[in-house]
Amino acid sequence: MNWEAITALSAAFTGLVIVVTALVGIDQLRQLRAQRRDSAAVELVRSLQDIDFTRAFGLIFSLPPAIAAADLRARGREYEEAAQLMVMRFEILGLLVYRGTISFDVTEELIGGAVVGVWDRLKVVTSETRKAQDYPVYLEWFQWLAEQFIKRNRLEQSPAHVRHRDWSPSNAHSRKI
Repeated sequence: MNWEAITALSAAFTGLVIVVTALVGIDQLRQLRAQRRDSAAVELVRSLQDIDFTRAFGLIFSLPPAIAAADLRARGREYEEAAQLMVMRFEILGLLVYRGTISFDVTEELIGGAVVGVWDRLKVVTSETRKAQDYPVYLEWFQWLAEQFIKRNRLEQSPAHVRHRDWSPSNAHSRKI
């Protein structure tokens, strides 16, 4: 074997190593993204299991739709704090969904109806706060998220227990969160 053949084989081997390294790197990045999405979904679930969130959710859902800010204040500090907790969590959630940190589909399945329901109750309060404080971006991501679910008719969708009536553990691997 002459030097030209050795050099050609070496160049081919180097090229192969570079391609394999790139493919492994791309696969690792894909796995890292999936792991990040899964971790974000787990954190979302944890935030929904928080006792403060649960209490606030119950208070806000006891309100009539489109309550005015004055009517919310009249119900007392407990309701105002509950509303603040809910809207701030959903504001953060909206941004995380928009940026792709948390899957839109998982968020919709897990809490889409609640987001729409809370928005329905607090949209007038939000609008009044924006005007009173001259702050048009107040709760912009919460509104964006609620509107996305509204566009997809979240509240008119069949419930999971109806949509997935024929689900079984044997086909669970085909449905990723």
